[in-house]
Amino acid sequence: MNRFRIVEATLARELAKPYAYGSADCFMLGCAFVDALTGSATADKYRGAYRTLAGAQRALRRRGYASLVSFFAAELGQQPKGGAEARLGDLVILRLADGAEHVGVCLGARFVTKTERGRSDHGLADVIAAFH
Repeated sequence: MNRFRIVEATLARELAKPYAYGSADCFMLGCAFVDALTGSATADKYRGAYRTLAGAQRALRRRGYASLVSFFAAELGQQPKGGAEARLGDLVILRLADGAEHVGVCLGARFVTKTERGRSDHGLADVIAAFH
């Protein structure tokens, strides 16, 4: 299956799941993409590690990370790139209007994340880091 089909199928599958912290949120969306594109088992490693937003933040700090950017840099073994370098299927960290960081995916000219209200599309200005 080519990259486009993998991205399309993974996004549809993850957005179809009802939002739930620790199993079907933006972080797990990012993990699902890492797994789909690399064959790893990142989602299994972190699924169920938290059940609330505060719990997610504690879990991140407990593992020694100050942000989603530092977490994915270590997990993926690469330095973050600028948003303009993102290509289809790349993982991105978005900073939304409320100041919160969200994990998303690059769909070319737009970036998608999962929120409690469902799919949320964003532009390049909201991307603070990208990972190939």
